[in-house]
Amino acid sequence: MSATLHSFPRTQQTAAPRLSLPCVRGQSTGLVTRQAPPHVEVPVSTPASTLAHRSVFAVPDAETLLDTIRWVSGAWLKKEFPRSTVPLGTGQHALDETSLLLSQAAYDDDGAECATRIQLREDKTEATWRTTVTAVRSTTGGGMVSVDLECFPNAAQVFCASKPKLIRDLVAELEPRDGLSQLSVNALCVTHDRVGPLVDVLRDPERQMPTIVAARPIQPDPLWSERVAGTMRNVAGDASTYLLWDLAAVDEFREAIGHDHRVGPGCVRTFLPLVDPAWAPDASRHRLMGSSRWTDPADQTWHGVAHRVHALALERPLPRLLSAVAFPDRVAEQHRQERRESMGKARLLTSVPTQRTGEQDEELRAEVALLNGLLEQADKELSELGRGIELAERAGTSTRNQLQVIIAERDNEIEDHLTTLEALQQARAEADRLRLLLLRQGRSEEVVEAAESLPGIPASFEELWDRLGELGNLTVTADSRIAFRLDEHPMSRTWAAKGWAALVSLDSYAAAARDGFQGGFYQFCTTPPAGAKPYPIKQVSMVESASTIEKYGHERLFPMPGGERVEMQAHLKLAARGRIAPRVYFLDEVKGTRDGSAGRLVVGYVGPHLTNMMTN
Repeated sequence: MSATLHSFPRTQQTAAPRLSLPCVRGQSTGLVTRQAPPHVEVPVSTPASTLAHRSVFAVPDAETLLDTIRWVSGAWLKKEFPRSTVPLGTGQHALDETSLLLSQAAYDDDGAECATRIQLREDKTEATWRTTVTAVRSTTGGGMVSVDLECFPNAAQVFCASKPKLIRDLVAELEPRDGLSQLSVNALCVTHDRVGPLVDVLRDPERQMPTIVAARPIQPDPLWSERVAGTMRNVAGDASTYLLWDLAAVDEFREAIGHDHRVGPGCVRTFLPLVDPAWAPDASRHRLMGSSRWTDPADQTWHGVAHRVHALALERPLPRLLSAVAFPDRVAEQHRQERRESMGKARLLTSVPTQRTGEQDEELRAEVALLNGLLEQADKELSELGRGIELAERAGTSTRNQLQVIIAERDNEIEDHLTTLEALQQARAEADRLRLLLLRQGRSEEVVEAAESLPGIPASFEELWDRLGELGNLTVTADSRIAFRLDEHPMSRTWAAKGWAALVSLDSYAAAARDGFQGGFYQFCTTPPAGAKPYPIKQVSMVESASTIEKYGHERLFPMPGGERVEMQAHLKLAARGRIAPRVYFLDEVKGTRDGSAGRLVVGYVGPHLTNMMTN
């Protein structure tokens, strides 16, 4: 008998040709509480940090880099502010009542311009949005470009930021590189005779960004084309993208990269850096999404490809060439010098002891008027300086908070790894004893057979869901879409492995209960019967606190096979603590009498930690 899976209604570089499929705009995640500024599109998840999006890429030939940055940025700004004049000269320029443009330049020791920065700040009612483009030329002839989008909310709201379209415009003009790979707006097509260079790109130790490889389906599918093309455009500047053009290219790629790292027709694989085709376990690092995820209109899992790429882009540190550049405020210094000169002249005129003439009085009045204008200008500069300091302090606070979260997550992961290591050592000790007993009985063939038939561990929740049929005593009603979103997190492989261990343990308990085991799941894990597969008892919680159920019990109502929703308190922890800390909630009906689920164990939820009284 296999596990029963219940589903419920859903809530709704070569000279090869480029992929010329239509682009699709990203769809809302349901978190939007504002109308995004007109200069951004394709929603992406807003992290806890004020930095909502970052793209960084290298330009091999930077001879005209700074001029290109200015005219591409200027064209983008003119589209967004058609009724305003967009000056790109050094200094601050008001584009409208709430939008301020700052343009800066830096120069080397010889007086040649070596860097430029263009920053747009939009002070909206609900939040301040800041888009910053920085470009630096190196002494070796190359250059680096970064585009940051920051969000500073004015209230406790959840926003959905969006990747600036400017990034695609810059990628199209600059044709940046990532090691051997070329970054492009649309996927670069790969025919069978160009597979070799693609494999070189994947194995290139200098590559720092993901590389997405898609393979066209055997039969044309408009939805597949629309979604894949939209994804490729969405990750422009953050990943290199390639399309295996036909079956000949798919077969050649499989021969060159190996069976484990292959990309079948209609599939899309995200290759992280440092691909090792010779090592089969390495394949699980590079997420493969099957064709059905792209062709099912109700399946939104495909959004996770771009979400993961954007998350990785946020994690990349700024190269030193960009982080070390300094932009002196030459315009502000010029204004300060003008004020000093005017004040000095005014003092001189008022310090003359002799009687002043009418001409001198007129000159003094002119200087006073000029000085008043300069002081008004100074007030504005001080106000802007104060605003800049405020945003810098908020960004610093956000960074410090993020650091504390990372430290906490690191400590939790260490604790989880120690718990896992303890369970692994116990399992190995038991396996060694069983192996020795079999060998003493002359059953060496069974030992070899058992070792060769050990099943692998799912590398993702998508793969885990595909293997639910192996668990014959479970009924899974959990929403797969929630579970699949966990695959976007860097810890997804670890969580999927623990999730599989949790489900295997529940299945083992259900089988033991049918065979006469009298205790519940907690007793099963503390005193397991022979051959059982218990779950670490420290990660088992059979009830929630009364205060949590009273306040957040509605979050723990999950579907049963018949469609009704019941409260499930028992859960298994896939991570001790953290922002996500996934949980598996279940209801033990193995010995129950409820219609439709009697005699089975029902898993109603697999996903992020639910709200409780300890939630920050």
